[in-house]
Amino acid sequence: MTDEDGSGSTASEEDGATDAADVSGDWTGAGGTLGPYPDLSLGPYPSLLSLAVDSMLANAESYDTSANFSHSAAQGYVLQAIGELLWDAREHDLESRDALIEAALAEIAELEASADQVVGGGPAFGLSEAWDAFGDGTINPAYTAYTWQSGMVALGVAKIARVLGDLEHPEADSVRDFGVALVQRWDSSYTEVADGGYWWYSTQPSDAIAVHNTSGLVSMASQILFESGAPASLGDRPPAVADLLWARMSGNPSAGYVWNYGDDGYPGQPRPEDVSHALVTLQVMGAAVQREWWGGSQAQGVAQTLLHTMWSGHPARLHGFVDGSDGGDSEWTWSRAAIIGYAAHGDAQGGNPAVFDYARSLLFSSDLSRYERDFEGDTVGAARVLALALLLSHRPPSFAAGSAWEVVAGDADDDAPPKRPGGVRFYSVDWAAPTELARGLTLPARTSTAPNPNIVVDLDDGALDSVAVSLTYSSAVSGSIAQWDGSAYQPLGTLPATLDEDGTERWMRTTVVLDPSIAFDYQAGVPGQNLLIQLTGASVAVHRIEATPL
Repeated sequence: MTDEDGSGSTASEEDGATDAADVSGDWTGAGGTLGPYPDLSLGPYPSLLSLAVDSMLANAESYDTSANFSHSAAQGYVLQAIGELLWDAREHDLESRDALIEAALAEIAELEASADQVVGGGPAFGLSEAWDAFGDGTINPAYTAYTWQSGMVALGVAKIARVLGDLEHPEADSVRDFGVALVQRWDSSYTEVADGGYWWYSTQPSDAIAVHNTSGLVSMASQILFESGAPASLGDRPPAVADLLWARMSGNPSAGYVWNYGDDGYPGQPRPEDVSHALVTLQVMGAAVQREWWGGSQAQGVAQTLLHTMWSGHPARLHGFVDGSDGGDSEWTWSRAAIIGYAAHGDAQGGNPAVFDYARSLLFSSDLSRYERDFEGDTVGAARVLALALLLSHRPPSFAAGSAWEVVAGDADDDAPPKRPGGVRFYSVDWAAPTELARGLTLPARTSTAPNPNIVVDLDDGALDSVAVSLTYSSAVSGSIAQWDGSAYQPLGTLPATLDEDGTERWMRTTVVLDPSIAFDYQAGVPGQNLLIQLTGASVAVHRIEATPL
């Protein structure tokens, strides 16, 4: 079952667009108390907030399940994104608050109008065609209800209900009631086991299978509704779903964890979950950490999985499965979905804030640069809308305002030694003068003139903490990134060729973490600790260097 919205862009008006109905009446949203909601940039994109809001409104206008039953999951993404952003901005001024609430209520009205089409009655959502979900010969009839589509919608409705309840909006109770009905529709499709429980994959008894990501959607919806004033019984099962997931995982906090796509009841040999479907399972893990069902050591292990096992070194193409195994060409599209799981763990207590910057590199490399999004005024598809909302709402303190230091090729003094500690720069003798380079997007860059060019990260004196370093670069061949330890370069990570799945050279953004145990002050006469970082690969072009102490 697909977890993507298809094209990587919003649906056209011909694909079921409808104008958002004005259902807000005379109600006006409350203003914030902490000033404007803080924005976030990403490389040449000055405002992820504008990109998110524009995309939310465009997607809300494009998708309509009452006109096209296949749109339900996409509408669920959009509602989750709107609810996530509005909840995070609830104490801030947000110019688009009322427009987003109006759009969300229109989406919910469309979903309510189509929620009774499934076999056995709704409210629920699924597929309009017959389907053998697990390839075992058990064919579900058309309009079977599935926890993927139903849970996507339920979680989106739950997040909107939470916002409306906090605002005392006149539609708060009716939206929450719809969310409760969506969850309670699955009451009879739940299995309790000794070490937890799970909601079935579909309402068909043959699909009484613990598929963690689909069960997790209903679980998160149920928990948020419970926390928003729904019946207390909705809070009983979500911890059990997290318990079952934990009981079926293997690994440790130092090495990371591995888990399967499905376990109890799964036909045949269970397989590790692909990084695409893990976009939901990772959110379940994040919710478990946030609510202290899981501890900091578990968050640490999840971060290890994200930073090492799933990360391939290629910022647009992760390893295909959560155990690090290969997923073939599907990795290109799976990685775009996986941004969501990374973003959800950016601020996990006990985790690693570097996960947040890896998520930014994934977003830039696999979507924004890949599809040549305009720097201002463009939009992204429904799944990436949720990724944007989670990036905005799950910023760790070190990245609250973006990267601590950055320099763009062509900036004044982009290669000059600093007058005070703190910053990044080109090591001037290794780079040509800045020029505009077209690699899909057109950006200013310096191109290497040395076989192994260097950059410098200038840090404060004293003990070196972990530092995330990110490069926006282009290269036709693969290389590496290494840190000078005083006698040799020690590898930090790969610098893959920036070729997309069609072989086109593009800009990409990759992230590594410096090794504090080998810190060496390369320029003793320059303020601070001046760490020399080497790039290998012929004719590397670098647009932007960023660094942030973690």
